This record gives sequence, C-alpha cells and structure tokens, in this order.
Amino acid sequence: MIKLFACDLDGTLLNEYHEFDDIIFDMMDKVIKDGRYFSFATGRHMHPQQSKILKLNDRDVYTICMNGALIMDPSHKIIYDQKMTRKAVHDLLETFPEIHFDCIGKDHVLVRITRKEYLEQFSRSSIWNRAAKRWKVEDFIEDCLFDQSIEDILSHDIYKINCRLDDPKTIDKMNHYLLEHKDEIVNAPYDNGAFEITAKNVNKGNAVAWLCEYLHLTEDEVAVYGDGGNDLEMLARFKHSYATSNGIEAAKQAAGEIIGCCKDHAVAKHILATLHDE
Repeated sequence: MIKLFACDLDGTLLNEYHEFDDIIFDMMDKVIKDGRYFSFATGRHMHPQQSKILKLNDRDVYTICMNGALIMDPSHKIIYDQKMTRKAVHDLLETFPEIHFDCIGKDHVLVRITRKEYLEQFSRSSIWNRAAKRWKVEDFIEDCLFDQSIEDILSHDIYKINCRLDDPKTIDKMNHYLLEHKDEIVNAPYDNGAFEITAKNVNKGNAVAWLCEYLHLTEDEVAVYGDGGNDLEMLARFKHSYATSNGIEAAKQAAGEIIGCCKDHAVAKHILATLHDE
C-alpha cells in the first residue's frame, strides 16, 4: 500500500500554466483524508511568495525543496537541511565573477547584479516566456536581495545556487569546475543549459528516503513522480516511480513506468486511481 506520494512540481504535478488547480487540490485532499502523506519534491526554493505565484492554498503536506537541500513539515517548520559550505560558495563565486548566480538561502535569493539587470535577465528566461506572463514579475523577485557582495552572500546560509548559461565555453568551464569539485558540490539541473548546484549528496532521492524514515515508512510504501534531470535519483531509487510522458528521455528510462502528460493532469489521475485500487 502506498502511504507517501512525492511529486515534482513543474512538468509533473502542476498544470500547463505551472500552477495548482482544483483537480490537483482535490487529489491532494483525498490523499490526506485517506490517512496518507503527500509531499512536493521540487527544485524550487518555496519561499513564502511561491504560494502566491503557484496559487497554492495551505494543505497538510510536506515540502522537499531545492532538490532535497531542505525539507519542511506541514507547518512549514524545517525538519531537515543540508547547506553548502561557505568555502564552496566562496570558491564558486570567485571563480565565475561573470556569471549572475542566484544564491538561495532559507528566506532570500541573493544576487550580485542590480534589480534592473536582474529584471532584464529574468524577462529572457524560459519559464517567463512559457507561462509566467500570467503572473506579476514583481512576485518572482519579492524575496531577492540585489547588489550583494560575496561577503554579503556568505553572511547567509546558502542551500542552492542556480544559473543558466548559453555560451559553450562558459558551460565547458563550469562543467570542468564541477568535476574538479565533485567531493564538495553536485549539479542536478532540470534541463540542458541550467545549473542547480547544491552540497554533495543532496538529491531528491535521498530527501524522499529521509522523509520516508522520518514518517516510519518503508521505501516500498512510497510512490514518486517526476519529469526532469533533477528527478533522476528519485525515479531510479524507488520501486513505485512514474515519469510523465512529457518528461526528458533520461527520466523516462529511470522511472518504473511512464504515465500521461502533465497538461492532462496525469499525476493527479494516477494517484486517484491508486487510492481507488488500494
């Protein structure tokens, strides 16, 4: 019997507008009413303004965020975290002064560029061009601190560092750097060109396993759902793992089964069918 459902958000659980909706909320409510557990497992940081962006109402769910670097219980209390070392953050920022990193802490995103520069960069981002124009850009930057020096950034606990690169030479340099520092940090991007850097051993698979133990469940009592590169460890680890048909090929290969498209609420339907069958 599945007692914990852990779902990636974008490209998996959320609808085509990267939002929650009544179909998804209804499924979550039925999981909880049935006495089972539900958890998000996302690369997003899930700072408070994310609830406004995602149209997420309060639900009795757990949240695995930043690819597993931080886990919160239903009351939003942190029950697990794994920060990047200050040395790892410092060395990365020093090595790549030309890259506009998002340095993500518990409450803020710290960036070295100005607010104007950040808005210009964000307006060219893939998620903004795909769906986010439904939302206010100010909502996305509500938690940002701009014009931050390296010293400013190091005064915060940093869990994850993001960037997107287009220049092949810079991408090669970054990949070489990550290989050289694999004993300290790891990159688990959702797709090509993106970098999502966390402390070594941070991944959604380890995070779901930790939550499973926290809830006194066995791993066979967990079902996981994903679609992207940062879901691979999670999909490969668990017996009951499902990739959406819109997912990348590696995710489909890692999963135990391929279900329908996120645009058709495939995950919500699959979870409801599991509840019905059990």
